[in-house]
This record gives sequence, C-alpha cells and structure tokens, in this order.
Amino acid sequence: MAHIYAVAGVAGVNHAYKAVFDYGVDGQFDPVVLRGTRRIVSGHPLAFQAKATINWELVGDEIVYDLEAKTYDDIVTRQPSEVTMILILLCMPKDQVDWHLATPDATMLRNCCYWAVLKGGPCGTTSSKRIRIPANQILTPDNLLELLAAEKERRLTQWP
Repeated sequence: MAHIYAVAGVAGVNHAYKAVFDYGVDGQFDPVVLRGTRRIVSGHPLAFQAKATINWELVGDEIVYDLEAKTYDDIVTRQPSEVTMILILLCMPKDQVDWHLATPDATMLRNCCYWAVLKGGPCGTTSSKRIRIPANQILTPDNLLELLAAEKERRLTQWP
C-alpha cells in the first residue's frame, strides 16, 4: 500500500484502503477537482484490487503473473454500469532484504507497481488465471490521472 499511497499523493488524488471486510475491492481512488474556490472529491472514482508478489516474471515486454481465479473473476464480472476496477500488482524482488532501503537521503521501495484493466469472461473453477501486463503500464502519478480521466469519460458516455 505504501507504493499506492505515494503515487496517489503525488497525483493529488484521495485514496482509501478498505480493510474492514474483504469483498473483492481493496480500495478506491477519488480525484479532487476545483469547483469555484473549493477543492472537492469529483464523484468519478476508480476502484482497485492490490496484489504484491515475488512470483512474477518479465517475459519479453510483459509482466506474467498467475492471479487467483476468484480475484480475476471478481474483476472481469463487474457490470459496465459499475465503477471500473483495476488490478495493481507490486512486483517485488525475490529476496526480502531488497524490498526496502532507508538512508538519510532517501527511502526506496522496490520494485514498482503495474496496473491492468482485465477483460474477459470468468475462468470458472480453475485455481488461477495467467495474466500478462505490458511492462510499460507502471503505476505513476501521470498514469493514475489518465486512468481517472478515462473512467470519468467512460461514465459520462453512459448518460443520454
């Protein structure tokens, strides 16, 4: 969550981690807009499911990860009228000692988070679903703002 908090903070986006009950959504990003002289939450959120793993591979220009089938199904079976949910995948180094470094000059969290909008049908009873995320889909403040703008546009086009 530290990676996600940092990205959202730099982007100027409110975010919440929903840890009370696990119903398939880990959190939500809420863009902040200026209305008049006040900053307020825009009402066009983006949900996320967050995963952290050492069990990933870089194959060519894609991150390959075996996502639990139930999690995959939770994401892809959302209705078009629902808020989009993205997967955020933190691909950590295999060795735990490389996950975090603190010095007087910097705090470093390794490696980075990738994002994906998963599409497709439910995978049913299998235990996992192999997903591929383009390696250029790194969760950055700019990418987060682009995702939020795309979600706003998607929702606005649903209204007559």
